[in-house]
Amino acid sequence: MERKSVLTIQTPRKKHSVCLATGQNLRDVLHQLGLHGLSFPCGGNGICGKCIVHVDDAGSCPPTEADAALLTYDSLEAGYRLGCTLKIPANTTLTITLHWLEEASNIITAFPGTIKADLFYEQEYGCAVDIGTTTIAIYLVYRSTGEIIGTTSLMNNQRKYGDDVISRIQYSDEHEEGLSRLHTMLASQIQAMIMTLLAEHGIEPERVSEVIAVGNPTIIHFLLRKNPSSIARSPFTPQFTEPVTTNATLLDLEHAELYVPGIVSAFIGSDITAGIHAFSLTDETEPTLYIDIGTNGEIVLWDGKRLYGCSSAAGPAFEGVGIHFGMAGSEGAIDRVWLDEDGMILCSTIGGGRAKGICGSAIIDCVALMVEIGLVDETGALKNDHDLALRYLMDTDQGKALRLTEDIYFTARDVREVQLAKAAIATGIDVLLAEANLSVKDLSNVMIAGGFGSHISTRHAQMIGLLPLVPVEAIRLLGNAAGKGAIILLNTKNGKELVEDVRRGIRYIELSSLKEFQTQFVEHLFF
Repeated sequence: MERKSVLTIQTPRKKHSVCLATGQNLRDVLHQLGLHGLSFPCGGNGICGKCIVHVDDAGSCPPTEADAALLTYDSLEAGYRLGCTLKIPANTTLTITLHWLEEASNIITAFPGTIKADLFYEQEYGCAVDIGTTTIAIYLVYRSTGEIIGTTSLMNNQRKYGDDVISRIQYSDEHEEGLSRLHTMLASQIQAMIMTLLAEHGIEPERVSEVIAVGNPTIIHFLLRKNPSSIARSPFTPQFTEPVTTNATLLDLEHAELYVPGIVSAFIGSDITAGIHAFSLTDETEPTLYIDIGTNGEIVLWDGKRLYGCSSAAGPAFEGVGIHFGMAGSEGAIDRVWLDEDGMILCSTIGGGRAKGICGSAIIDCVALMVEIGLVDETGALKNDHDLALRYLMDTDQGKALRLTEDIYFTARDVREVQLAKAAIATGIDVLLAEANLSVKDLSNVMIAGGFGSHISTRHAQMIGLLPLVPVEAIRLLGNAAGKGAIILLNTKNGKELVEDVRRGIRYIELSSLKEFQTQFVEHLFF
């Protein structure tokens, strides 16, 4: 007879009790219950330490190797464990507490109510879908006028299998139904979001004539159920690069067409080309840099005549992954850090409530503050003997760290993670400028795309070496450029052709193949 265990999961809002077979992984149990708020940034590989839970009977769940590597002895004794490696023991009654669940944040950029339209689409509706690794944003557009009549955004449910695309590719490769599962999860979520938008505005699905979907290459592969494994291994080639036009039946829109623009390379997708088109990068008369800062920092340079592009593996530090108290830009995240007139560290949080962690914009603020007041040297090492160390640093189980609140701090290891990320972006910029025989002083504009880029302090980003030292007024924060580009594709007859011109015109440079990359990267580690 199969032995069962009774598991009670305590969240901040309610209790969930379930009787289940023993040996199940907690991550899978949470998914079965529809509790998707506990973050597994590393895809459940037990290396990031972001999924800590509390077990009421610590003795029934002995620490795993991953627990021992990431948690202190006192934490283990108190019953804290990594949720991703926790297996439910046999024949037991157990309570597991999730201290907080991450809420989906609405990060949609508020575009004007109407965006450029050719007005050829009489009585037709369309959906522009920006599929991000972290979030999915959808815009419902009345194509007859170009009016944006509805928007929605949610955290991408695929985050269950990792915050970065490489973790998801790994899951797809290692599980027989992995590709099918990731495809179905993504398509089902987009379909549900579209149907909800349509219902809210009283629009029948058959009145939707077209869906435009943009995203990074891996996400687009999952959407179209194409195996993305070749993206993650040398020579890093996608299964396809050309645009795809098909019936939107996978989104339950049988009367609509699904159009997916082509991709440039394994790491530069249609989210970048659509954004470049939306903001008319190639109409600029002077050299202009276009940067989308994320796990992969996509960088495109227009020298006035041609486009150069690269993707720099910045890692997910700016999205909070690998940062001790890092989290997505959701409620409770510290989003700003600054010194007041008295030299006291002040913080603000999204939603104005108690701080739960630190999101990307505040991560940059923290490092910039430490550089500005001299708490780190040029190598990024904490200066524990600094005159101000006693005032700003605190002792933690991670060593000395910058005190933000009573519970939240920023560690020396966090500084290192930011160094690696900013060095990757800065090196990518240097490479493109060199290819075009230009220097930073030749740049007339720097465009920063993406939700993250909309919230950072440009001064602080320059201070730590993430952005080039151009006049602040030359830096433009674009917001969700990809989403705007997808909307324009819905509304214009020649938009697809123009985006294709952008795609074909980008001279892609693979950074990993350059001998000088490592040398330049090391140089950019310094502050």
